[in-house]
Amino acid sequence: MSDSFMKRHLNTTAVLATILSILGIYMMFQGESFAKAFVALLGGGMVVTGINSLISMRLYALGPRNKSALAIKGLVNIAIGVLVVILSLFTENFGTHILLYILGAQLLVSALISVIQAFLLRKGNVSVAPLLSEALFSIVLAILFFAFPTQIGSLLLKLVGVVLLASGIGMFVWSMRVRKLTRQYGASSATTIEGVAEVVGEPSSKEDKS
Repeated sequence: MSDSFMKRHLNTTAVLATILSILGIYMMFQGESFAKAFVALLGGGMVVTGINSLISMRLYALGPRNKSALAIKGLVNIAIGVLVVILSLFTENFGTHILLYILGAQLLVSALISVIQAFLLRKGNVSVAPLLSEALFSIVLAILFFAFPTQIGSLLLKLVGVVLLASGIGMFVWSMRVRKLTRQYGASSATTIEGVAEVVGEPSSKEDKS
């Protein structure tokens, strides 16, 4: 039963690896229309981030200023994320570079709020390193969006395609390696069992003397 489960698991992994590889290759050679869908995914991610900020505001005991900063950050993320999703999926007059400008502006606002939060929490026992790291990442990404608006969309799309392709190849190689090791282990186990059976089946010396 365990062998059949392992075989099904390895087969499923191989199929998933193939799908990821095909999807990665497909994404690497897509144009503006698919880049818009990818930007829409970025907008959806910002909506999720905004919702997470609002949830964090309720879960943790924060001061009124920190709560206000988190609320503003969460609402701005949700508003910009929804706007980007709508513009990218339901309008044809907005290019990818305009959507990236909007995302870049939102990232700068988010970075500013993160710096303000770190400034407000600097005297407490809470580590501000994650907030400063988030602010730095947002600023760098915003600079890329503003500096290379026409190239960054396709570049990110190709980057994701490469990651998916590499993940698919890695999963496929792993499944083949595990399959080979499983076969070797099964063969060695069968040989060991046969050897034990031969030893058990041999007559003892006392029986031979009798």
